Amino acid sequence: MVEEIGTVIRKGFGTWTRNLNICLPFILEVVTAMLFFVLAMLIFTALFIVPIVSQQNIDPANITPDQMLGIFISVFSESMWLIIIVGLILLLLYMLFQSFFAAGAIRMASEASEKGNTGLGDMFRGGKENFINLFLTNILVLLLAVAGLVFLVPGIISIGDLDLFLSNPQSSVAGASLLIAGLLLWVLYIFALSIIFLLVDYALVIDRLDPITAIEKGINVFRQNMFPVFIMWVLVIGISFMLRLLGEATSYLDMIAQLWSFAEFILNIIVIQPLITVWLTRFYLNREDRKLYSFDDYMLDY
Repeated sequence: MVEEIGTVIRKGFGTWTRNLNICLPFILEVVTAMLFFVLAMLIFTALFIVPIVSQQNIDPANITPDQMLGIFISVFSESMWLIIIVGLILLLLYMLFQSFFAAGAIRMASEASEKGNTGLGDMFRGGKENFINLFLTNILVLLLAVAGLVFLVPGIISIGDLDLFLSNPQSSVAGASLLIAGLLLWVLYIFALSIIFLLVDYALVIDRLDPITAIEKGINVFRQNMFPVFIMWVLVIGISFMLRLLGEATSYLDMIAQLWSFAEFILNIIVIQPLITVWLTRFYLNREDRKLYSFDDYMLDY
């Protein structure tokens, strides 16, 4: 039986409250991101900052802001392409780890939805079995998003000399209008991709598919459930928007803004991301006519 969106949300919430450990993949992902940031800073310092400091005989303990600014300018002017290459390598490596935890979270949500409970073992199994395929899928989707830059080409060509345009924007009003229109089309294109591909990751992990088959399956489920998928997408975006709106509302009070920023970060990891994962997992499983565990059928809802 096809569940209404309200039923998916209600029963998904019940599944989440009984499986709060679904937040563990997201916590581990944040820890991994922090480690990668520290690693990136260490690599950047070792490869680019230390050699210049040594060559110029600068005392690191007494370095001035002007000297540090000069070092950074020198590094980026002389080694920009190397920095980009190293940055891309670290980004791809991080995406690989992120794919492992994302696959693990979906597997945990699937087990909880179908069997009533889940554990860390499900996370490791789901990650190990699907992280390569999920990583490749994310690369394909990223390339599709980047392909949307083609919308900016007419505006860029129309503007011509960028330096002249920046110094005198009135020189190419038509080109600027085309560029703004292209930017809006690119944003709409990315939104469209995010809706159409909303369930691709879930198809890949739950059904253990390869990237191409997962994309086809995810798009097929979207085509058969366009309006419900759109509602789920609005729900996901709406939650993020509301959190941002609350952040903006508290931005005028420094202490409250700092507390809310920290609370939003914790809330997003512990509650929002796991809950959204459970909702989308349940939605996909239900639309695929999979048998779902119902707490309503057991004496667990006192």
